Amino acid sequence: MLLHMPFVIALAAVLVFLRRTSALKTSHAFACGALGFYLADSSLAGSIHSASANLLGMVGSFGP
Repeated sequence: MLLHMPFVIALAAVLVFLRRTSALKTSHAFACGALGFYLADSSLAGSIHSASANLLGMVGSFGP
């Protein structure tokens, strides 16, 4: 859980940045959020979770 919160915060920051620069419409943001909820309930959720955990582990190993 500790590794996922910075990832969620980073995604939220990207969303705010794209929204402020008008590169992301509100309807697109809702569609992306809905896709995330549907993916979390699908059979791909385990694969997505393990891939993101591995990616965050690799990124975390580069730190000081």
